[in-house]
Amino acid sequence: PIPQVISLTNNEFILDETVSILLSPESSEKDISLARFLVRELSDKYGIALKTIVASSLPQNKKVIVMGSLKNALIKQYCANNKLSKSDAVLRKEGYMLIVDPNIILIKGNDDAGAFYGLQSLRQLIRFRKENKIPGMKVHDWPELPFRAIRMYVPGPDNMIFLKRFMRDFMALYKYNKIILELNCMRLDKHPEINTGWERFVKYMQYTRSNSTEGLHGEEKNSSHYDAGYGFIIEKNDVRDLVEYAEENFLEVIPEIPSLTHAYYLLTNHHELAEYPGDKWPDTYCPSNPKTYDLLFDVYDEYI
Repeated sequence: PIPQVISLTNNEFILDETVSILLSPESSEKDISLARFLVRELSDKYGIALKTIVASSLPQNKKVIVMGSLKNALIKQYCANNKLSKSDAVLRKEGYMLIVDPNIILIKGNDDAGAFYGLQSLRQLIRFRKENKIPGMKVHDWPELPFRAIRMYVPGPDNMIFLKRFMRDFMALYKYNKIILELNCMRLDKHPEINTGWERFVKYMQYTRSNSTEGLHGEEKNSSHYDAGYGFIIEKNDVRDLVEYAEENFLEVIPEIPSLTHAYYLLTNHHELAEYPGDKWPDTYCPSNPKTYDLLFDVYDEYI
């Protein structure tokens, strides 16, 4: 997104291996993770190897990158030295200030999320730099919307790494803050019959090359969602790992677990709970049957 406020200067920052990423001795884990993120980004994508150094004060006549929230001691020092008042800070949730001068790139987040989004703006500047020159500027930015999400199915086991790259190199880069994952295929310890029923349903849909089933009265029941997980049962450790990786990239995972309708995964081996008894592939449970909720809440508990 275009920053809320931006002013350009003629003071370019030359990004080369004379630059250091600066951490204070009291740097938080979040600030350290910002440094690691940038080191990895520059090394892997651009062949620029930057070192991270720890210092209690800002150096003179040395090119540095400083990133962190308002709690960062080096950020506080820079603000005091340059007489940046509170009005110069973006005092909004997820807001940040980015300053590019010849000897420093400073990212000051109003909170940890703001510092992270300031880093994403820096990533974009680095991507479009010319001759390793980053144009001088001062940016004040904050999100226009509090809810910025993409919705998708959980991938199969072989594509978990692709989803991680998508979260890091697309969703984080463009400042999304939530990912809605449809999860109807996680390993369930308390109800393994749900997993075996789901696998049988998926094989049927793949064999018939269908995306919908036919109801008792000839009606089409679409959106079977059988490609969630690519037909595999996803292990809990993989789900947990995805959630942790998302949180590292300031993405909240919102699980979408089909209920009432689209509940093939739940009912394939529980026809007794179906809204329409005798349906070969029931997709809707009976909401008036108390036993429905005994099963559904067990499933919810395992996901939680």
